[in-house]
Amino acid sequence: MSERAATPPQPARKGNGRRQLIVRIVSVLVTVALLAVLVGEVKWDEFDQLLGRVAVLSWLGALLAYLALNLFRALRFRVLLDKDDTPWRLLVPITLYHNFLVRALPFKLGELSYIALLRSRLNYSMEEGLSSLFGARILELLIIVMVFASGVLRTAEGLAAQRDQLLFVIIVTFVISVIALYFGGALIRALLSALLPLAQRLLGREHDILTVIETRSQQLACELDRIRRPRLFLTALLISCFTYSSSFLTNYILLRALGVTVDLAAMIAIISIGMFASAFPLNVSGFGVVEVAWRFGLVQFAGWNESDATATGFLLHGFQLFAAAVYGLAGYLLIHFSPRPPADNSDGPILE
Repeated sequence: MSERAATPPQPARKGNGRRQLIVRIVSVLVTVALLAVLVGEVKWDEFDQLLGRVAVLSWLGALLAYLALNLFRALRFRVLLDKDDTPWRLLVPITLYHNFLVRALPFKLGELSYIALLRSRLNYSMEEGLSSLFGARILELLIIVMVFASGVLRTAEGLAAQRDQLLFVIIVTFVISVIALYFGGALIRALLSALLPLAQRLLGREHDILTVIETRSQQLACELDRIRRPRLFLTALLISCFTYSSSFLTNYILLRALGVTVDLAAMIAIISIGMFASAFPLNVSGFGVVEVAWRFGLVQFAGWNESDATATGFLLHGFQLFAAAVYGLAGYLLIHFSPRPPADNSDGPILE
């Protein structure tokens, strides 16, 4: 009986493996195709002139803003972990190293480093690491989307007559989204209980897809339940505003140094598009997709030509990889030379 009971999950696991393989193949193809097109559009003999526009003080200012971004991310992780004894001397280096691996490793594999390091260095459970990571990502995405929508609205001349009404709609949408996120676990369970019986009647009660959907939905609901505490949620949301501001400042300094002189609303739209691109799933470490996003924003909202806009995309993406590598190395060294905590009885991944 035990052998037969263990058999049914196998097809689902094989199906998940095939889907992951297909997604990774598509991601590689998308990345290669985009890079092939973009590299051909850049006038590389003029690229050194583009670099020459950025003064040393601008590079240093952007590096400091990028450091502030990671410090605010560490603070948000500490709030979402909801543990007053979480040591800064380890959480900040873990955040720095995790940020580097997220940018450097393909297929979002770097996200696992945060969970693994919390487990190996702080003896935190996988559930604690996963819930704080998920909460941070969804809050950050919510801020980016809403600020981007506001920036686009302020720059769209064709919407000038309806601007106040649309801005009100964006504010209301933001408030509703925040409330829905806060009560997300309960909402998911309510939708699942309402829609799952109907789907089971249509597809069959034991259908593999329904089993996967139900399992994933319950897991997502549990993760959202962990952030349903007023003080914790509002504090993490406020810190997410500061993480956006730090990321915005990093790119703003470099864009101004490169000669982008648009108004604030257009700059918000350009930078938000660049931020949003890093969350696009079908890419390898952001290559191609991030450059396309910067190019689109600069062409549409700053009136730049495609060659300069694409070259700027490569420069901005390259800077973020460089900054992430510098701080990531510092984080790794701080982690490596810090004493390990006493081992617990659970087995978990250890990332060095």
